[in-house]
Amino acid sequence: MVATFAPFDTTFGLVALGAADIRRAGIFLICLVAAIALHEFSHAKVADWLGDPTPRREGRVTLNPLAHADPVGTVLLPIVFALSGSGMLFGWGRPVPTNPVLYRREVSMRGGMALVALAGPAMNLLLAIVSGVAIGLVARFGVPIGTLSADHPLFVFYTLNIVLFAFNLIPIHPLDGGKILAWALGAKRQHVDDFLRQYGPWILLALVILPPGRVLLGFLMQPLYRLAEALVVAIAG
Repeated sequence: MVATFAPFDTTFGLVALGAADIRRAGIFLICLVAAIALHEFSHAKVADWLGDPTPRREGRVTLNPLAHADPVGTVLLPIVFALSGSGMLFGWGRPVPTNPVLYRREVSMRGGMALVALAGPAMNLLLAIVSGVAIGLVARFGVPIGTLSADHPLFVFYTLNIVLFAFNLIPIHPLDGGKILAWALGAKRQHVDDFLRQYGPWILLALVILPPGRVLLGFLMQPLYRLAEALVVAIAG
């Protein structure tokens, strides 16, 4: 599963939309669909590599965005948020089905689930690095960074993948970080994982919807944003 929360700078509303507003929302939607497709493909590919035939049988070992898109989480909600000017963007893709019982014997079920979970955020980190390097190289070869506005496709894709990487590693279910934490805790602390499975979705909802939760998320992600900016500036020279 992939989910994203992002403070997206919008100043427009549903009543009076201009061409620039619609273009901004369209750019975000395209970047989100691409990032989600690659994220979910990574989950499916690693599960397939571990010996589970389920993702391939379900048609998920593919780069086709339609195979990974959720009608509500990938399309409807992101469009509504982008056009509402609420400043909040939230979305998700369809979870990749996987059966850890079918993983190769040399990999434990917990370890395999952690590897499959980690594959998605790792892909987002790779995409962020590639797009960040691209922005830096564009700037190095004559286009000032200042002329690449915040709603430029490269910047949107860069920022979005940074958010996807960090947000999905939050160690609560149903995010990828919850499965990684379950592996780290081990069987002796199963009660902690059981608690997070039961209450994790509510904690996640509070983080995304309630103002204190959104402030906390922004505070936690701020160092990553600064590091990302430093990367682009360093490459741009």
